[in-house]
Amino acid sequence: MTSHWSRRSFIAAGAILPFATRADAAETIDGRAFRGTRPVNDVGMEGGTAIHATTGMRIRNSTFDDFGNGAIRVAAGGADRVVIEDCGGSNFYRFFENSTVEGGPAAPITNFVFRRIVAQKIDRGMFQLKYDSRNGQFEDCIAYGSDDGARYCVGFAMVDNARDMYFRRCEAHRFAEVARTQSQYWNGDGFSDERSNAGIHYHACIATQNADGGFDTKSTGVLLSECLARGNKRNYRLWNTGRLEHCRSETPVKRGGIGGTAHFSFHGGAGSRYVISRPYVRAVSGNTSPVFLFETTAPVVVDIYDADIKAYSAPLIVVNGPEPVINWYPARKDQRIFVKSERG
Repeated sequence: MTSHWSRRSFIAAGAILPFATRADAAETIDGRAFRGTRPVNDVGMEGGTAIHATTGMRIRNSTFDDFGNGAIRVAAGGADRVVIEDCGGSNFYRFFENSTVEGGPAAPITNFVFRRIVAQKIDRGMFQLKYDSRNGQFEDCIAYGSDDGARYCVGFAMVDNARDMYFRRCEAHRFAEVARTQSQYWNGDGFSDERSNAGIHYHACIATQNADGGFDTKSTGVLLSECLARGNKRNYRLWNTGRLEHCRSETPVKRGGIGGTAHFSFHGGAGSRYVISRPYVRAVSGNTSPVFLFETTAPVVVDIYDADIKAYSAPLIVVNGPEPVINWYPARKDQRIFVKSERG
């Protein structure tokens, strides 16, 4: 599934355009190349913005390099029906942003489609959506973190009241903070959403080699189906309510800082409940990451259906806090679970 971006894939000819061009006035932008002012290996937010997206705008077959907090930003006041497809680029603080200056009008984005976008060397994030943004589709978008990961870097981030977002076959790789000490918690997530978000769906998405969560989800009623998390510290971090269907977790890896590894880790407080149907777990020999780690402030309820787990060096369950309620369907003894111990 993963493929590396190539300029040739997106633009056949044409000169590089300076970031200050008035491309934001066009309804359709097709086959253009934009370059900002962000130096390679810079860690700041500066670098300019190529396009301020407005209602009905379509951005296609274009490249963006060396931009700051948003190569593409939503115009003040918001935008509807924006389409961005078959684009790529490198060296960003963020690829797409819809924050406005303090005191400025909100800039929600609604009824949009982002598809086949590949961005590399990202310091903070590929997409951040906030305000009352809603009804968005992300398809086949791939994000690669940089070697200079900023604090709280995330590949795909939903905040504020963003809702009804659908991620299909999207990928986030190598998002990791670099300025933390070993005595601090290292952040860096592939996908994240917050408690104020709702209607978030991840289908066939992939998160690998992130310093914290592959999928770090706090929203209500989240749905993850056919997803893969590999080599993150905690492959799935679950804080609220939702359902996971046939999701894969493979060999968690700790890259630094405090806090241990886990395949599925549960956090948060009262009312937390998840259904995990057909989880597929694999770990290399010697990997001691618990399959299910519970660090909640109130008992979480988890229904587990038809597990397929092979983690021969690890405990099945570790509890640091209130005892969870775990319901097995069928009974625990009738599921395909091979671990070192039941409890760690």
